[in-house]
Amino acid sequence: MALNFNNGGGEIKWRERMTQAKDFSNLKLGGFTPTDVDFAYDVRGDVFIFGELKAKGAPLPVGQRRLLMALLMLCLQAGKRCVVLVAEHDTAASENIDVGNLYVTQSDHTGDGKIVSGYFVGKKVLESCEAFLDANRDAG
Repeated sequence: MALNFNNGGGEIKWRERMTQAKDFSNLKLGGFTPTDVDFAYDVRGDVFIFGELKAKGAPLPVGQRRLLMALLMLCLQAGKRCVVLVAEHDTAASENIDVGNLYVTQSDHTGDGKIVSGYFVGKKVLESCEAFLDANRDAG
């Protein structure tokens, strides 16, 4: 299944906003600061894809990993299909990151009522997303 949701062809919208820094210094809750997810898909409320990008060699922070795994577990408990992909890049800050062609370095997904780890490692992000969607096209 191709990832085409008629949202402008995947082009970068509001580029100037993407480079705008967010200051969370006054948003510490119980000593915790927010995290983010670099990309997320909700396919008909039944299949979910979450992805995080890291600079080559940069570790995934523990809190961010915990959040992504919580999302995966919540999907599993709700009977939804979910994949979490982490990919890395060495793209210069002045260049666009070609996310679909990055290679997955960590992956976890729901399958047969359990969590499967590492299946998509070494595959490209787009290939991994499409394979997961194809394997779950009967969801819903």
